[in-house]
Amino acid sequence: MNSTKKLALAGMFLALCVVGSMVKIMGSIALDSLPAFVGTVILGPEIGFFLGALGHLITAILSGFPLTLPVHLVTGLLMGFCMFCYGYARKKIPKRYFLNRWSSMLLAYLINVPLSLFLLYPLLGQVTYFLFLPLSIGAVVNIVLAEILLTLLEKSVTKIFE
Repeated sequence: MNSTKKLALAGMFLALCVVGSMVKIMGSIALDSLPAFVGTVILGPEIGFFLGALGHLITAILSGFPLTLPVHLVTGLLMGFCMFCYGYARKKIPKRYFLNRWSSMLLAYLINVPLSLFLLYPLLGQVTYFLFLPLSIGAVVNIVLAEILLTLLEKSVTKIFE
């Protein structure tokens, strides 16, 4: 795929992250990472990093930075890291359905929720305990919906990029 097509698709996925940021699950937790997960698989982990980071920051901006700017900047970087690891796992782990998809989904969840909350504990303190359940629900919804969408698009996407 040429760089112009990749850039255009990255812009489209970022726009979809903005739309997803307006579909709230609870509070500022939204469907902003759903397009980032899909875009990461299609465009690669490097572009996925930017989709995850910018997608989260746009959600935070539209929500008014409910947990402060520093927390959302760290979270944006962690979302970028999550997308990169998810995309890298999808590329490198053998293509057997359960091993490839489930391990990358688990990795994305572990980075998105427990690792992020652990790293944010110095900034948020005990608030992280209260965020565990809502963030878990949001992460699982985004990851599972992305995998369902990727499964439905699998044959179409490979035809587009051949």
